[in-house]
Amino acid sequence: MATTMMASNDRWIRTAGQVSSIGLLILVCMGIGLGLGYWLDSKLGTAPWLAFVMTLFGLAAGIYESVKILIRATRDADE
Repeated sequence: MATTMMASNDRWIRTAGQVSSIGLLILVCMGIGLGLGYWLDSKLGTAPWLAFVMTLFGLAAGIYESVKILIRATRDADE
């Protein structure tokens, strides 16, 4: 009984940690997209278009990964 309760408590803590990192995940993805776009703009002379487009791709990637984390967290909670 005690080990089951301890495993349940550990799962809750792990899920809370994953869900709380979603904001940082989106910011990091957008930052990588912005940096890559800025670098490409400096090489190709297309400023600011590639920085804008790559930032949007980073945002989309961050949201996609966030949804995957939330789906995994809700499935774990149901078990």
